[in-house]
Amino acid sequence: MLGKDLNHEAVLAPEIQPHPAPIRLTAEPHHIFLTGATGFVAAYVLAELLEQTDAKIHALVRAGDSRQGLARIRRNMSYYLLWRERYAQRIIPVLGDLKYPLLGLNPETFAALAQKTDVIYHVGSKLSYVAPYEYLKAANVGGTQETLRLAVQAKPKPYHFVSSLGIMMDYKTLDGGMEDDPLDVTKCPEVGYFQSKYVAERVVRIARSRGIPVTIHRIGLIVGDSINGCSNEDDFVARILIGSVQAGYGPDIKSAMDMTPVDYVARAIVYLAQQPDSLGKVFHLLNPQASSWSDIMETVMELGYPLHKLPFDAWVEAIEDYADRASNPLQPLLPFLHLNFAARMFGVSDAAYQALGTQATLRALEGSGVRCEAIDHSLIRTYVQRFVEMGRLQPAPSREAVRVY
Repeated sequence: MLGKDLNHEAVLAPEIQPHPAPIRLTAEPHHIFLTGATGFVAAYVLAELLEQTDAKIHALVRAGDSRQGLARIRRNMSYYLLWRERYAQRIIPVLGDLKYPLLGLNPETFAALAQKTDVIYHVGSKLSYVAPYEYLKAANVGGTQETLRLAVQAKPKPYHFVSSLGIMMDYKTLDGGMEDDPLDVTKCPEVGYFQSKYVAERVVRIARSRGIPVTIHRIGLIVGDSINGCSNEDDFVARILIGSVQAGYGPDIKSAMDMTPVDYVARAIVYLAQQPDSLGKVFHLLNPQASSWSDIMETVMELGYPLHKLPFDAWVEAIEDYADRASNPLQPLLPFLHLNFAARMFGVSDAAYQALGTQATLRALEGSGVRCEAIDHSLIRTYVQRFVEMGRLQPAPSREAVRVY
């Protein structure tokens, strides 16, 4: 979306105004509306909500009927080892789609959902690092407006929006920001996904300025859970790990970068959402213990996988020249890897990681018991073992460390 004004794109329908009734922030919710339940992060948020509340969860899902919708949610949660049969009676599929007005519901169904819902968690979005803004706008921007419409209809509801730390980091300046800094369009990279998340967050901020009770949770690069190692194997970090092992070439980047386990993110979002003091605030859910791709590739080699570690540009070139490139999970990312912003996502500079403030978030989490695990040797081993179990990686050729430089 080169040349377009992202701030001009951020428009919230004038009729979406705060409901005049007072809001009870300390009331225990009986009905929660959640988007993205067939995705990665929202699957863990759903599991956390089912464990931490007694509410019924109304989950937006694309399906032909409720039975198919619940089956999709069950299948997704089972893939991440989250499913418990007792969840079935508390999950209510809402058959719709983020990219349509009223979320694809008819006005009567939308109104009934608004009357029933006590709190909204808008986690879902369409994710692609290569698709243009125009392709992502309907789901990511339009879906945000329609969930805000739900938030103010029938009765007031706390609204929790999952945004992206990527909208804060321009690769040119490596200048990020603190949680309470105003949005700066010059920091948003020229990547369609981040542009759509920037505009969506700007829409949420318009809602906040009107008095709608919103909270923003920004997340960065999300990796598998710290217990079972379950990952979305189509995500950025998983593709890098699996694709590098398959090709035999890994990025040798020693700078700090953000890799945050998904279970920490889900626990933090649900905990912060339950605190009345969170209302109106922005949180940065970033692993306080930095990782580097160089250290991760060292662990991969220690597990027995032969690997050449290469500087970023040479690594991209090696992946492009890899004989079986077409079957490599990095293939769809190759256009993105040529963008300058890709270097920021790989942590080419320590400044990128250090520029994102988390102090207010960590203070808000004090005493909660919510702790973020480091992406260390043990956790990388867990991730690789899970990839092998799922058939996405072959077992290492030997248990002896194989180092190739």
